[in-house]
Amino acid sequence: MSPTDAATTPAASTTDLRTRATEILRELTGRADADFRDGQFDAIEALVSDRKRVLVVQRTGWGKSAVYFVAARLIREGFGGSAGPTLIISPLLALMRDQVAAAERAGVHAATINSSNVTEWDEVLDALRQGSLDVLLISPERLTNPRFRERVLDPLLGSAASGAGVGMIVVDEAHCISDWGHDFRPDYRRIGALLASLPGDLPVLATTATANSRVVDDVAAQLGADTTVVRGPLSRDSLRLGVAPTAPPGHRIGWLVQHLGDFTGS
Repeated sequence: MSPTDAATTPAASTTDLRTRATEILRELTGRADADFRDGQFDAIEALVSDRKRVLVVQRTGWGKSAVYFVAARLIREGFGGSAGPTLIISPLLALMRDQVAAAERAGVHAATINSSNVTEWDEVLDALRQGSLDVLLISPERLTNPRFRERVLDPLLGSAASGAGVGMIVVDEAHCISDWGHDFRPDYRRIGALLASLPGDLPVLATTATANSRVVDDVAAQLGADTTVVRGPLSRDSLRLGVAPTAPPGHRIGWLVQHLGDFTGS
């Protein structure tokens, strides 16, 4: 389905949306029996059908990227009345490469513009202008780059109010919007102002696995007054924290040598 055709698609029921979302999820995972975890479809429905701003706080491995890739595909197919590409703000180059590969598994054409692929920028921008790109991943530093703003960001965001342009914005590692991340990536400070300047019905998804209650409240407030928060436990069965009383450094190394073989797992 082309973006033009998709824009005229009538609103889908929750059942239709879930059926199509599940099909995309199974493409993404490569599993014919895959189904959504608690909270995943709720977030997708809030973004696609309700066009809301959503904050997902879930542990690593829960499937936050599945939420935005499935939602991005649904939006491109015209669910929710929009068919524009998704802009993902992500802080790590290695993570971007993984996300591009995951997107392709979900039938989502994704590309990135960052400092490591300058020679590919023109090709990526051509695909974006031609409407063949579903997802564009950028680092937060791109937001303040004058050339990028002029060539990419302003046209995308400027046409959002008319129903064209960007279909959804995703902010990965969203705790950096709050005071847990400013030293790590100062340009995250500017995202709150950027989101405040956009139409209220433009879907925005923020995701993190690192936030206490105060940070969750802060990020949600910066996203907007009507932000939907999907929050789960951040503990993981594969991770344990323990404290062992030790003596000088030599004794600590000796303790490790003695006990490493007793541990199971990675």
